[in-house]
Amino acid sequence: GDYVKRNCPDKNVMLLDGGCPVHARVSAVDVENARKLHPNAPVLVHPECKPSVTALADFAGSTADIMRFAKESDSSEFIIGTEISIADHLAYECPNKRFYPLSKELICSDMKATTLIDVYNCLCGNGGEEILLDEQTVKTARACIDRMLELG
Repeated sequence: GDYVKRNCPDKNVMLLDGGCPVHARVSAVDVENARKLHPNAPVLVHPECKPSVTALADFAGSTADIMRFAKESDSSEFIIGTEISIADHLAYECPNKRFYPLSKELICSDMKATTLIDVYNCLCGNGGEEILLDEQTVKTARACIDRMLELG
């Protein structure tokens, strides 16, 4: 939210006190240390990182934007400042480039809780739990999701 607020000064963005605990673990010192280890590697971070981290980055963007930037860049190595698995995905997709995690602390246990095979098994009726929501909760949630889709 802070990143959006700073980059859209004409908008009145009101923020809650909170954020992603994984991205909040990264510090400006992590960026400085990573640059010492890999001085030729641009630092690509997620905007959910602290402002002190995004200010030191060469690029801040969504996970998809980070991946696109790395794939399209002429650079051969990168420091990746978002969930640690993104560096692994990029290494598979771009074997001629090197990807270093900004911090080994960028592991999201929530993202690791459900695997692709879990989703597959659930879709096949072999796992998972049915979650039932009351109509008002569904209606309220749908309004938010529909608005996000509308905005693109």
